[in-house]
Amino acid sequence: MARYEVVGGFRVAAMHFDGERLGSWARLCGAGKGGALSLNAVRFRNKSPVRPLDVFVAPIEAAAPKPPQNENLLVAERPRWRKVATYPRELLGDRCSSPLELWSDETSTKAGSFDRVLAPEAQELDSSLILIELDRYTVDVTRRPVSDENVVRVRFSHLEREYRLLLCEDVMRRRYARYSVGAYEIKRPTAACITLGPPGKQGRIKRVAALIPLED
Repeated sequence: MARYEVVGGFRVAAMHFDGERLGSWARLCGAGKGGALSLNAVRFRNKSPVRPLDVFVAPIEAAAPKPPQNENLLVAERPRWRKVATYPRELLGDRCSSPLELWSDETSTKAGSFDRVLAPEAQELDSSLILIELDRYTVDVTRRPVSDENVVRVRFSHLEREYRLLLCEDVMRRRYARYSVGAYEIKRPTAACITLGPPGKQGRIKRVAALIPLED
C-alpha cells in the first residue's frame, strides 16, 4: 500500500490479504532505530522496490503494537519479500473510509493544517492508519530557510475541512522536492494513505504515506 520514509529508513503500510479481499491494516517495521527498515529490506528478490498495489509475502516475526500504532508488525529483512500479485486498482476505492476527523483535528503545527494530535488525545486512539478518497489535491513546495531544502506538503479537503500534511512517500516527495517553490494542483480521483507518526515534541504528526490514483 505505502512505502514511506521515517527517521533511519522506511516503513511499509499494508493490508492483510487472503487472496480475495483486503483485511485489517498492518505497518511493517524493522529492528532498526525507531522501527525503521533499510532500503534493501523494502525490495523484492529481483531488487525492485515495494510499490502501491503490490501483493507480497513478508517474513513476519511478531506483533509489535505501540499504541496508537497498534498495527505494527516486526518483520525480518531476510528472506527477501516475495511479490505474488497486483491488487486491482479499480477495487481500491471500496477500501476508502470517510471518518468525521482524521483521528483528532484540534491542533496544527505552524506550517501545517490540522496535522497534529497531542499526546493525551493520541493515547485514547486505537489506530494510526487511514485510507481516504480525494477528488483532487494540491502539492505545496516551500523552502526551508535553515537547511535551504525544499519541503513538500499535500493540501486537500475532506468533509469541508482543509488539511495540509507533510508528504513522506519517498519517490513522490523526492520528485516534487526538485520542483520550483509553488502549488501544483492534481485533479484526479486518488486514494490517500494517512499515517499518524510516533511521539515527538509537537505531539504525533499526521503525514501522507501514499497517493494512489484510482484510475489508470
